[in-house]
Amino acid sequence: MSNIYVSDPLENAIDFLEQAGSYYRNYGYNHRFKWVCISLHGALYGFAVTYVKSGNPLDTIFKNTEKETSKWRLLSIMEILKLCKKEELIQSVNRKVLVLTEKQIIAIERLNEYRNSFSHFGASGYSVIGTIDEIVEPVLEVIRYLILESNRIICSSNQKVKIERTLSSFENEVKNNI
Repeated sequence: MSNIYVSDPLENAIDFLEQAGSYYRNYGYNHRFKWVCISLHGALYGFAVTYVKSGNPLDTIFKNTEKETSKWRLLSIMEILKLCKKEELIQSVNRKVLVLTEKQIIAIERLNEYRNSFSHFGASGYSVIGTIDEIVEPVLEVIRYLILESNRIICSSNQKVKIERTLSSFENEVKNNI
């Protein structure tokens, strides 16, 4: 085993997507909802970052918070998704901007709220009524668009096969569960 760990936003997003699918299928796990939300959020964020970044990640995923200093803050998922909608980021033929449906917007907002509470130790308890599929299905649609349909993200053939396999398996699982 190597002592070197190498990753990038795309590889990280793929890993998060695989983990979200794995947790989703683990129906007996007490913390399934939490880990699906955290992992799915990571996947969406990673694919959105990969969609908008162009060589220098400081141009797109960080914001200078104090002009006189070099303090930078990472943009939130909602800010990154706004960038995915900007026409000026699309510079080549056949690439398209992100357009979200109302259902997708609601699902992403709920996913973001849950993930932030789980990840930042919100001082509350949770009892969720309904199904996680109300969040998962629309978010998977957005991920599918970002990575496979937008023609904006370049990945190796191995990565593309891995993404398509993981995403299709996850989508089928959700469809069979609804």
